[in-house]
Amino acid sequence: MKNNYKISANEYIVNFDLNFIFNKIQNTKNQIYFIGGSSRSIILQDFKSHDIDIVVPKITNDTIELLKNDFSISLNSHYKSLSFKYNNLDIQISSFRKDINHYGRQAKVELAETIEIDATRRDLTFNSIYINPLGEISDFYSGEMDLLNSTLRFLGNPIEQIQEDYLRAIRYIRFLSLFENPTSLQEDIDAIKMLSKNITDFVKPDKIRQEISKITLMSHPKNSYNFIKENRELLFLKDFLN
Repeated sequence: MKNNYKISANEYIVNFDLNFIFNKIQNTKNQIYFIGGSSRSIILQDFKSHDIDIVVPKITNDTIELLKNDFSISLNSHYKSLSFKYNNLDIQISSFRKDINHYGRQAKVELAETIEIDATRRDLTFNSIYINPLGEISDFYSGEMDLLNSTLRFLGNPIEQIQEDYLRAIRYIRFLSLFENPTSLQEDIDAIKMLSKNITDFVKPDKIRQEISKITLMSHPKNSYNFIKENRELLFLKDFLN
């Protein structure tokens, strides 16, 4: 039987006053999903992050117009998403998507028909957990178990994952600091080390620096810093620490 996070999801919603947002989204609550950091926050009952990530089957024009009435929204038609500020929150809402024709950092993005297809474009298992406002969970890659066991794991083949988007290697290193004692798969570590020489060919310096800077906001930043220092292939990332 799947876990239900009704109580924690409701606490999350009330804590950030998200019903005001939901009332403008033209989907029923069982078709609105928290994803990424939002679903991790609900499962771990840790509401420190002010980044709210939401996915819906398709962002409608009605939703866009309703949001425009109250917010200055930024539309990204390429990635089928929109973002805006709400109180002290950074809100991002995306349609179900699928990636096509990867270019090492960029991808052609199309609308997807189902949440399961949308999940395939995620990087790590615990970033592919969907929880709707009713607390119902959709988890296709055992991400909930990995999260609760402090385990980092790429979806599928780690080499293919990184080659699709080299920023994923940096994100993996950052997420080592999510847990006090993280567990890693050796094949994931080997892939990061092997492909690290290509990172700067595909990821702009500002983007690397932006991702690395987030380490300081994590619960256990020493994990990421030590990982960089202990692997000579990654020592170039020290240049982005300041």
